[in-house]
Amino acid sequence: MSEYDECTDSLVDHTVLTELQAELGGDHAIISAFVRNYVALLPWRVSRLHRALENLDLEDAMDAVLSLKTSSQMVGAVCMDRLATELEISIRLLPNGDHLDELRPQVSAIDQFVFGTICALETPLS
Repeated sequence: MSEYDECTDSLVDHTVLTELQAELGGDHAIISAFVRNYVALLPWRVSRLHRALENLDLEDAMDAVLSLKTSSQMVGAVCMDRLATELEISIRLLPNGDHLDELRPQVSAIDQFVFGTICALETPLS
């Protein structure tokens, strides 16, 4: 059992979107567009993390992980949020960008949950 196994239990907390919809006056169209945008950008955000690590670009890695974390929080993607938060902490603890390649396993763990997160967000609530 890995430290990431708990992500399979709750990839998305749909109450986050329900609460956001209520704050926006119940407009489901806005929430649907918000989710579509997140889903469309999620693979790009993760690939940006990979590129930053490959290029040993500490600034871009931090920007990419904060983008992933913040957008995941807003849409209720709890697993992505948790993994991005853990990666952010790891980046902050690095002495410099030369060590970014040591974080590849964490980005690979994020990769493992992209498809499931997308599916969970695209599945209509009953």
